Amino acid sequence: MTKNIFNKKKGQVSAPFEVLVAVVLMGFVIVAGSFALKNLSQNVCIGNKRSDLSNFKEALREVVLGSDLVIRNINFQTKACFNEIYESVQLNTYNDPSRCTAYCGGGNTCLLLEYVYEDTQKSIRLQPIDPICMDLPTSIDFGSQSECVDTEEELEWEVINPIVSGNIGTTITTIRPGNYRAFKSGAQTGHGTQKVCLIRKKRA
Repeated sequence: MTKNIFNKKKGQVSAPFEVLVAVVLMGFVIVAGSFALKNLSQNVCIGNKRSDLSNFKEALREVVLGSDLVIRNINFQTKACFNEIYESVQLNTYNDPSRCTAYCGGGNTCLLLEYVYEDTQKSIRLQPIDPICMDLPTSIDFGSQSECVDTEEELEWEVINPIVSGNIGTTITTIRPGNYRAFKSGAQTGHGTQKVCLIRKKRA
């Protein structure tokens, strides 16, 4: 009789411990699953972003190198893959032979399309996608508001100049998500070529 009582008490003592172990294991599984799901979501997002960047490059190249009548619509809609406050897509020019060789195969200057995550407060800078060589001259001139958009279109479209300055090594404005249109304007550059217009549809 005494032995049965002892075994009963032992079972009562071990039960809470088994429950605690089960709860800990369940918590670990949930945390690990959430982490894996987050990584999967980020990888999918980065893959979509890479596809968007490639489409942006090809559309802009077709306009710059094509005839005066070429018009390309660009759907650049992927969401932020990390914290959108610190993310940017930049069209940057470099006067750096080693960098140009690494991404463009050569040249003293190059134009790179870059996706950057940079949190200066935490000193974090990531490039989850390698810079994409545009295979275009760095001297591209983008048209202004008056050169690219008619008065009637100003409420619907805004002009984007992805290269704020023609100076090599200057950081450029962010290319934000949205619907773009690229074409050549009638305005001439100082080199006798037509300026390129890049316009973004305003959100309603």
